[in-house]
Amino acid sequence: MPDSTQINAANGKYLALTPKPTERLLSYRIGNLQGIGSRARQEDSFTVMNSMDVTAIKEKGFFFSVCDGMGGMKDGKLASETAIASLRQSFAAMDRSRDLSAQLVESAYTASEKVEELIGGDGGSTLIACILFEGKLYYVSVGDSFLFLYRNKELVMLNAEHTLLHDREIEAIEDGDVNPLQFEGLPEATALTGFLGMIGLDKTDSTVKPITLHNGDVLMACSDGVGGVLSEEEIKQSLELSDVNHMCFDLEQKVIAHHRPHQDNFTAVVVQCIR
Repeated sequence: MPDSTQINAANGKYLALTPKPTERLLSYRIGNLQGIGSRARQEDSFTVMNSMDVTAIKEKGFFFSVCDGMGGMKDGKLASETAIASLRQSFAAMDRSRDLSAQLVESAYTASEKVEELIGGDGGSTLIACILFEGKLYYVSVGDSFLFLYRNKELVMLNAEHTLLHDREIEAIEDGDVNPLQFEGLPEATALTGFLGMIGLDKTDSTVKPITLHNGDVLMACSDGVGGVLSEEEIKQSLELSDVNHMCFDLEQKVIAHHRPHQDNFTAVVVQCIR
């Protein structure tokens, strides 16, 4: 019997039905930008996996990550590259029938252990890692890199930073004090309280439930050479552009235009969701 018909049990007649339209899966347009800034070498690393394979995206998901090797400590480049290699291995081995959020967090701790083994706690890397699977976003972050979602002309930072200032603010809120002014001028406010390779790392920020993505959404994972330099309004203006390559070019030009004398390495992966 054709799918477009069904039998009426009362009189035995066949009735024509209109098939329900099948909703198209999200597809993704990907762009990236990277620059050395005023540093002696590039210590940021990034990766994308399954970005061009529609079948692989459907069956395994699309993965992207940005890792910012910590400048001023031992071999930030080695730290970020080691983390990326470990994350890629973990993503390839994930069981898609199990909780991807938990597996992604586990992959972050695995990457941290590998960085620690190589560098001994004297250096490390920040992390943003994302999986897009069945139209949903899963992420994990460590350190002070950024993950933004642009939707319906609004920009939202999805992850929480692991810095001394942020930790003090969270502690104050938990104690019932919501006055942000008390932390003005906090010494070493931007000091990292969590990073891959840290001995005894015990914190990540991640999705508890995946975030459903919509047509037109734009995601940006970036190091603080982008997110710590550009204002949210500047980022929003770039992500409003229609083409992902134009977004990346515009972001790069804005970073350069700031002329920061100590501009950090800057890296971003931008993903535009299209149905």
